[in-house]
Amino acid sequence: MSYSAKVSGPVRYLPVELGGEVIGYLYAGVRTSGASFIRRLSAQDVKTGFQAARVWSERLEEGYAARLPAEETLRRWIGAEEHPIAGAVPRRAEFAELGSYEELRQLANPDHSEPPVPPAPPEPEFFPDGTPTDRSKGWGPLGPFTTNGPGYKMATDSAVRYLPAYRGDVLLGYLWVAETDDAAGFVPRAKARADGHRAERRWIDRMREAESQGLPPSEMLRSWIGAEEDPKAGRLPSDAAEQRAESLDDLRIRARD
Repeated sequence: MSYSAKVSGPVRYLPVELGGEVIGYLYAGVRTSGASFIRRLSAQDVKTGFQAARVWSERLEEGYAARLPAEETLRRWIGAEEHPIAGAVPRRAEFAELGSYEELRQLANPDHSEPPVPPAPPEPEFFPDGTPTDRSKGWGPLGPFTTNGPGYKMATDSAVRYLPAYRGDVLLGYLWVAETDDAAGFVPRAKARADGHRAERRWIDRMREAESQGLPPSEMLRSWIGAEEDPKAGRLPSDAAEQRAESLDDLRIRARD
């Protein structure tokens, strides 16, 4: 969990620099508790920029977990050591204010029409496969789940490459990408039960963010190998090797073990 990236009204922000160049801005709502990082798309290539955004996202999650006000979380990073990818907030940086997030977005990326990080979706009434979270309302569709919403396509007729996601020693499911199109998703393991579905929701949020940053599915998959374990999504082990399934249905069958 973290602060919402969606804010309304004025925002206060700090510059983030790498090697003397501004690569993005940390911001917090003045009237709301939201906070996030918006990157300058022209400052770094897509993959590096996504990695920088991920570092700042993890730092904001730490502040949220410590129950710090959003602006205080930002303030604590002023003058910290420069990260080789995510940069740093200069020691003498001071908060500036703009009337809205849209004004900050225009400052960061004046020629870009979409925000780089979408807001986190509300807690759904259904699991991503269509099954109601309240089982008294039914068991959902028997067919595969698909979506035309934000993020990668979640269905494919292609063979898929996949990696296992663990929380501790528990296998939660499999993160997959299609070999021949821009589809990606997460198949929860049946024995992981509700934990598997919670992991799926978290991975869908991550995939939406990666897709909004322009990261191809295969790079998204590999970027999470060896990353710190998330309480919901788990981790992709650093020594994990990509495996192949002839179809998404074959991977779903594997997840039933």
